[in-house]
Amino acid sequence: MRTLTLPNGEIISYIDKLTALDVYDEIYVKNEYLQHDIRVEDKDIIFDIGANIGLFSRYIATKAKKLHIYTFEPVPIIFDVLEENLKNLQAEVKNYNIGLAERGEISKIHYYPKVSADSAIIEFDWDLKVNQFLRNYKETIAKEIPIAKLVPKFMRKSVIRWGLKRLYKAELVSCKLRTISDIIQENNIATINLMKIDAENYEFQVLAGINQSDWDKIQQISMEVHEHIEGGNDLLNKLAKLLEDKGFLVKKEKDSRFSLMGVYMLYAKRL
Repeated sequence: MRTLTLPNGEIISYIDKLTALDVYDEIYVKNEYLQHDIRVEDKDIIFDIGANIGLFSRYIATKAKKLHIYTFEPVPIIFDVLEENLKNLQAEVKNYNIGLAERGEISKIHYYPKVSADSAIIEFDWDLKVNQFLRNYKETIAKEIPIAKLVPKFMRKSVIRWGLKRLYKAELVSCKLRTISDIIQENNIATINLMKIDAENYEFQVLAGINQSDWDKIQQISMEVHEHIEGGNDLLNKLAKLLEDKGFLVKKEKDSRFSLMGVYMLYAKRL
């Protein structure tokens, strides 16, 4: 496996550098998942859903002692890197090479080797994504690649589409899906103190796999919400309403790193 030294000096295994550094910034620098009074304490049980290469679990293990961490990553090649990165972690860790969904089944996931953190069962809406980049060209493309300012306006849409197709060249990979309630029952879990969800367009399906009798066991949720899919309009508000109905105080963050591109943060604490 390839290794990379992160800005904080940690050495990790990784698949693509873009993912590793972007997720590092999201978790270690921006601290996206521990906002709005979301916190962890010693001996808490953590669900890391959409664990990718394990950076959130590495980070959260430094915030409290004797944590019990369950990770869920459906793509086998990513899962292998996750296991390597979580060796000798100062926590009790159980890794699952599965995705979480409304029901147990075998599915296909789009694995993107060049941007592995974005691997998804449901792909983003290509036309919508191109138009989002075009509409926010200065704040996205040109900010990251200054020379892109020189591209004539009439060419930008074609250039964006070409770039996305090149970056998001997918390999279809089989993956096993189970439900959160299956995992709760299998491990006899009485409380989940924090559920972190970064399920790449699949967050509604993840929550749909929780039996009514298990909702009270969940105390906190930090979740990325992706509205850039077909039918994704107003998904943030729909998920917020779902969690409010389940007894959570919900905070919606519409000014997160990728809000211009239809990706938001949602935080929920049990009342």
